[in-house]
Amino acid sequence: MNAQELGTAADINLARTWAAMGRAIGADVAESEALTLVATGAPIPFFNGAYLLDPYADPASTIAAAVDFFRPHGIGWLLWVREDVAPAVLDAGRAAGLRDTGGPPAMGVAPIPPAPPLPPALQIDIATTVDDVAAHAELLRRAFGVPQELSDRFAQPTLLDDETLCVFIGRLDGVPVSCSLLAVSGQTAGVYNVATSPDHRGKGYGAALTWAVIEEGARRGCTQAILQASALGYPVYRRMGFVDLGHYVHLQGGG
Repeated sequence: MNAQELGTAADINLARTWAAMGRAIGADVAESEALTLVATGAPIPFFNGAYLLDPYADPASTIAAAVDFFRPHGIGWLLWVREDVAPAVLDAGRAAGLRDTGGPPAMGVAPIPPAPPLPPALQIDIATTVDDVAAHAELLRRAFGVPQELSDRFAQPTLLDDETLCVFIGRLDGVPVSCSLLAVSGQTAGVYNVATSPDHRGKGYGAALTWAVIEEGARRGCTQAILQASALGYPVYRRMGFVDLGHYVHLQGGG
């Protein structure tokens, strides 16, 4: 798989993952050939997204569809388009008043490499209970400063019901210290929600939870893995073998 194909796989996985997570937490989700639209209702634009699937869709109609979807929700939202994939859509978004707010790099690796040994004493398990899902949500809150009312929504047991999603919890002496989430689309393993408690960073736990996602994805038949990197995670993923697939451009609309 070349970089262009891997980038397209990353876009598809991103859209399908947010749709799946959105449905699991009761968000408003709409899907078409051109766009996936997810409104969680949270007052943080990152959690309300328009994810472009068809770079050849009519730019004006694509932007209008996103604006119309989010207008009744009265919330801020982000359009996600990888740089150089659909410049006309970005131009149409800016012409409609959407504002540039940066965006993370997309990264991918193919084929999936073998995983290194786990850090000593770290135990990683797949979430199977409501308590596991609650631990995942609490780690997201502590690691990223997600508001309590929003992190509580990610503690829904319905996350356990979607066969394309899989939550991982890393523990030390039974205490949750790190987490991650696998989202499968086709042969692509998407790495999401990699979070480590601030008092346990710098020990390789985030990388270990990322490898857990990749390994489980491979076990399920995936041949490549993708993610969107934070500034903190980017050098870690580079060392793991991930390559750049282009930054996502975020255009913000709404509040």
